[in-house]
Amino acid sequence: MSNVLHASHEGPIRVLQLTDFHLLRDPAETMMGINTEQSFTSVLHAASRDHGPADLILMTGDLAQDASPEVYGRLQGYLQAVGVPVCCIPGNHDELELMQSHLAADRIYLEGEILLGSWQIICLDSTVLDSAGGYLRSGQMAFLESALDSAAGLHTLVCLHHSPLPTRSQWLDTMRLGNGEEFIGLLKNRERVRVVVFGHVHQAMDVQEENLRLLACPSTCFQFKPGSSDFALDAAAPGYRWLDLHPDGEVTTGVVRLASLPSGLNLAAPGY
Repeated sequence: MSNVLHASHEGPIRVLQLTDFHLLRDPAETMMGINTEQSFTSVLHAASRDHGPADLILMTGDLAQDASPEVYGRLQGYLQAVGVPVCCIPGNHDELELMQSHLAADRIYLEGEILLGSWQIICLDSTVLDSAGGYLRSGQMAFLESALDSAAGLHTLVCLHHSPLPTRSQWLDTMRLGNGEEFIGLLKNRERVRVVVFGHVHQAMDVQEENLRLLACPSTCFQFKPGSSDFALDAAAPGYRWLDLHPDGEVTTGVVRLASLPSGLNLAAPGY
């Protein structure tokens, strides 16, 4: 199913990417020493204030740490208050059926394709049941190819949760996209596919693979230390990514972080 938003849009399309909120069932609880809900709402407010009004917000998975009707219901309220179309995809901590039942609403989409001006945005589900790693199943790959074939003349952005390429962090690379090479190879053969955005890695990345630009986004809560062999947190503030999608296919983008670390963050916290 395709969702057409502002089909006659002129000029750059402003997209905001927020990812990896890890919202807890009890909004007063903490993870890694911080209140993930407060951190998320701080980032959402900053993004809306400083890079709004956006045409679309992409939320690229791990919206919940404790997937539950309560968590997705609260998130729905936050997103409806923003008043901007939002597309949410699941991460390995999410439950898609609960998202469908308690998050989807007017202007909050879970469907796989959005048409916006001269751009096509394809949102994929890379989750694997009971696994922290990801894989694009045959149905998702078939949907991707079909959507690309049907969008002649449009530039394309693809989003998913898991990283399709290595991060240089050994522990993180054990849980990246299992068929990432196949996925990237497919997209590199499509000249109008411009950019892939993903979450999961809790850090900013910007990698060019021939015609394809691959972008990761900081988490709205705690960050993973780049280049680490074992689990480690980074002393970097939460943030978001903004993207301007231009009519000629050019993409301009940047990462913005909050001014300070969340109160209580425990950089020595073990495990994840």
